[in-house]
Amino acid sequence: MKKFLILAVLVTMSLTTALAQDAEKKSNSKTVEFLSKDGSFFKKEFYDLPSVGGSYNKVDCQVLIITDLKTNEKRGCLRLTTYYSSSVSNDSYIGTLDPDELDACIMCFEKIMSEITVTPASTYTEVEYKTRDGVQLGTYWNDKKSEWRTYVQTKSYSSRSISSVSSENVASLVGNLKRAKQMIAEKTAK
Repeated sequence: MKKFLILAVLVTMSLTTALAQDAEKKSNSKTVEFLSKDGSFFKKEFYDLPSVGGSYNKVDCQVLIITDLKTNEKRGCLRLTTYYSSSVSNDSYIGTLDPDELDACIMCFEKIMSEITVTPASTYTEVEYKTRDGVQLGTYWNDKKSEWRTYVQTKSYSSRSISSVSSENVASLVGNLKRAKQMIAEKTAK
């Protein structure tokens, strides 16, 4: 009986690990691809931008500049970190935006602020921008509260990676996107 129980536990653990790995989708981010080169020798510099939101729905923003020390090639990206807390765990989730995705993301949030969230929706509506790394940024109409809910989700496979962004903080998030774009351009210029 003990052998059967041990075997059952081992099989369950193996299946859980395999399913967890399948749940995490492969990133198509150019920056993540750059970082995964074999035989690489990188310097990574992290520049903090102001956090958006409070302790419960906080989004940390950070510019990452990567230098391949063998070739002197430089790349940059914006890293967004969201948090999930419960009585059992405190988790953080990181997603990236490549520099060429920032303009579309800025446009998305500016449209959300100026056109979409200014009037109530007549039906359930979602507006979303999705990055190569699976980061989703957008807004949806919450019928129960009759309001728009703007959010950042850093991992598409986990609802725990969602942070709501209040309407007051959307402008701060857009400011961080613009600062990140400028900082990446300055720090990766040859």
